[in-house]
Amino acid sequence: MREPQEPQDPLRELFRQAAASGQSRARAVPVARIAERGRRAHRRRVALAAGAACLLFAGGGATLAALLPDAPAPVLPATSPSPDAPSPSETRPPLSTTTSPPPSGRGTSGDPSATATHPSGRATTTAP
Repeated sequence: MREPQEPQDPLRELFRQAAASGQSRARAVPVARIAERGRRAHRRRVALAAGAACLLFAGGGATLAALLPDAPAPVLPATSPSPDAPSPSETRPPLSTTTSPPPSGRGTSGDPSATATHPSGRATTTAP
């Protein structure tokens, strides 16, 4: 038995017309475009795998560095320094920007005006 035909719905008819129009315009995608999409997807997968490998190696290196023991303590000298040796801060006198006379008994003329102080802090005398 045949079903009775449904009443005509204007919206249903418009959808059928749109489907028929779209079906007549549908075309197959060119093979070159499909191949290009495949190449792009492959490049993405390779880039993702390379990035994951870099992260894996970096993480492994960081873990290995964290698990390795610390550097050994520095080796001390065989002999201890003599107590008469000056400390490193006493090896060079402080810099002086003013002219000071040499200590008594030093210098050629004894005249304080003939003495100059270099930026290194050493006093020098000039010959008359």
